Amino acid sequence: MPAPVPLPIRQAMRRRLEHGDTVAQLSQAFGIAPRTVRNLARAWRERPECGVTPGYARRAVPPPAPEHPAYGPALLLRRQHPAWGAPLIRVYLQKQEVGPLPAARTLQRWFAAAGLGPAPPGRRPGSPEGRASSPHEIWEVDAAEEIRLGGGETVSWLRVADEFTGAVLHTAVFPPRALELGAGRRHARAAA
Repeated sequence: MPAPVPLPIRQAMRRRLEHGDTVAQLSQAFGIAPRTVRNLARAWRERPECGVTPGYARRAVPPPAPEHPAYGPALLLRRQHPAWGAPLIRVYLQKQEVGPLPAARTLQRWFAAAGLGPAPPGRRPGSPEGRASSPHEIWEVDAAEEIRLGGGETVSWLRVADEFTGAVLHTAVFPPRALELGAGRRHARAAA
């Protein structure tokens, strides 16, 4: 939306309009679009008592409907959980089988009218506990077993990577073989 025409320019335009200047002359003299000058001139003709001040009428927002079945439960949920946004509260109202279910925007209006500010944006940041803060602090070990290659051969591998940098430190590729336990030779399935 363009910026409003400043009040001193409006006053000068109205004076010149009353002295007989045309819309085209005013538009060229003040560098304002002809459509804007035409709309101002029409408003001054139709409502001369309003003067030259902008007539921005704030749209009246209807008060919340306390008789709505979801009004009380919605405000209660918001007071109990101030970090919850209107869409999440709407989900919980639906689980409580409150009907008719208002739109999320309606809930936001109700919260604003009740003096409950908007929920904080986005998700809470995850906790950095347990994450590496420097290289080689934590290594990740990953294994893959019996992967069939394009030539039909089956292999397994073990990979060691640094968590902080993501660098692969070591990879060992080997053919799968049966597990052997100590002196007694047992079948691999028994060991597993």
